[in-house]
Amino acid sequence: MSFLTPAAIAIASALTIPPLVALYFLKLKRTVRVVPSTFLWRRAVEDLQVNSPFQRLRSSLLLLLQLLVLIAAAVALGKPMFRTAQRAESTIIILVDQSASMSVVEADGRSRLDMAKEQAKRTVDNMPDDARAMVIAFCDRATVVSSFDTDKAALRKKIDSIEQTDSRSALVEAVSLAEAYAQNLMIGTEEAGGEIAPESPAPPATVFLFTDGRIADTDKVALQRLKVDAINMTTVGSRSDNVGITAMSARRSYERPEMLEVVATVRNFGHEPVAFDAVLYVDGVSADIQSIRLDALAMPSGDAASRGSVTVLAFDSIEFPGAGAIEVALRVDDALSADNRAWAVVEPSRPIRVLLVSRGSLFLENALSTLSIELVRITPGDYERVVDDVLMEGRRSLFDVVVFDRYSTARLPHGNYFFWAGVPEVEGVSIGRVIDEEVIFDWDDTHPILRHVSIDMLEVFQWRELSLPAEAESLIDGQTSPVLAYLTRGGSQFLLSAFSPIVEDDEGQQRVNTPWVTSPDFVVFMQNAIQFLSSSVAIRGRKSLTPGQPVTLTVDEGAQSIRITRPDAQVDEASVVGLRSTGPGASGARPGGKPTVSVHYARTRIVGLYRTDSAVPGQDLFAVNLFDAVESHVEPSTKLTISAAEVEARAGEVEVNEPAWPYLLLAMLALLTLEWIVYNRRVFV
Repeated sequence: MSFLTPAAIAIASALTIPPLVALYFLKLKRTVRVVPSTFLWRRAVEDLQVNSPFQRLRSSLLLLLQLLVLIAAAVALGKPMFRTAQRAESTIIILVDQSASMSVVEADGRSRLDMAKEQAKRTVDNMPDDARAMVIAFCDRATVVSSFDTDKAALRKKIDSIEQTDSRSALVEAVSLAEAYAQNLMIGTEEAGGEIAPESPAPPATVFLFTDGRIADTDKVALQRLKVDAINMTTVGSRSDNVGITAMSARRSYERPEMLEVVATVRNFGHEPVAFDAVLYVDGVSADIQSIRLDALAMPSGDAASRGSVTVLAFDSIEFPGAGAIEVALRVDDALSADNRAWAVVEPSRPIRVLLVSRGSLFLENALSTLSIELVRITPGDYERVVDDVLMEGRRSLFDVVVFDRYSTARLPHGNYFFWAGVPEVEGVSIGRVIDEEVIFDWDDTHPILRHVSIDMLEVFQWRELSLPAEAESLIDGQTSPVLAYLTRGGSQFLLSAFSPIVEDDEGQQRVNTPWVTSPDFVVFMQNAIQFLSSSVAIRGRKSLTPGQPVTLTVDEGAQSIRITRPDAQVDEASVVGLRSTGPGASGARPGGKPTVSVHYARTRIVGLYRTDSAVPGQDLFAVNLFDAVESHVEPSTKLTISAAEVEARAGEVEVNEPAWPYLLLAMLALLTLEWIVYNRRVFV
């Protein structure tokens, strides 16, 4: 047993027990009475013997019972606790997971977040009165819900205010915030360079982590001040049944842009087979329905990406030339609802937009001009100088494909790129010496880019040596270096040709590098390449976000605010007052030259469709989707590896130090009852 306020015991005992004992030392002052008989003289003599101020303390059952009552009361004031949990800490940091998987509703009707908050509040109740605690909620980002406080009622209220999100779970930022309180402060002195870095006065902290263990970045957590053995993890929840959409694409046919093709990847993360229907909605109207059956893979807990059976669901092509919202919904009753629906926002059918960055290439321009595309030309110098709004929206390229001729660059927003005798300036990719005495050695004629192209007739006079990472796919091989390769990196695609249709000689004169550019095969190759790259423009484009990802919205200059209607029907209003506008013809102007301003909005932690009013046409709708296998794999994990050390979790309810004072009050009541009985027997005997 331990005491939260041991000083109260000593104070209460000092104030009550000595006066009680003193009362038993005092003699009663008797009143003189005249009596008609000497029968009571002996008793009177005994009474006269005690009329002095003090007497010798005699054995008394009443005194013993009263002392026991006072002792029990004093001990109760010390707030005794039964030691059923770890010892009480003076500095506590509480981390509460609020990610998507914490919205799972368990068998008792409570969500995992509700269970975690209840355990966090029990931890607060278990704190000594002089202890302090801070509360951090985390999902993709961490938020300090309460800085260090000793007020238990205030801490409980702050914990109750933590809201559910549909974001993924990340622990790195939460741990960084937890460690920040102990950072040393620099104390300046009058002399230059005389700063003092004292040791932090903060005592070592104990971390209480409440989660279901579905955390993706524990391998990136590096503890500096906290210790692994000071982290106490409690897992909540038990359900594992879940089916989720992990990817979705809505793309238009290259040959028939008015036709829309929708594909979704669906995975079963549970231990039982499931059968259900998947429905395709176009602007809220059902367009197709397909039945799915997924087997369960009884595999040990591990990487979520390797669990569960998977199917790629391809809906029938639909004719939809306009703009609108596309939704795939799974009619299944499972643990997590956030991954049962996915949305895409499609634009009206239009030609593929291609940007050609070149100092002049007649053969490339002629080949691209024969395709059903919208071609824009720009020089390399202009490409580097132009403002971002001309090339990208947010972090994504405004063009479906960008073709670079004899030029390398690092200015590469998310998109699709085709380099001729140049490379993207990304890690692991470089271009080297000129190769002019080798022949093409091998090629993959099964790849869509080389379909119906006679590579055996390809003759190239010279190309550049390409150095590529291991994940790059070589489509055409030279004797010592790839001639054509395909690479994906960071949400972008790169098609890399080691040669260009034309080259410059030593005198700076252009000459044809391959007779291939004059054959029909070259046009077929260009069509295949543009179609392959542009067809991958899917849901993760500029109209779709992951939970928590900010979005940039464009409104006309002069608008005072923009209203965003969230999927939960809440309406947010973002002010545009004070933002710099762009004039007619500038990068931020609408078609027609009307100036606009940009508004940044970040409350996107709920999946679904977000609608705006006041935005320019085409930007009044965007979607947020989960698409996270770690969150969809809802089975709780009882082990985390943090800083190369394993943290074991406690599953279920958190044990707390049970208060003992109610039992002492019951004992006091029993003693008072016994004392009353003894007193009354002595009075009436």
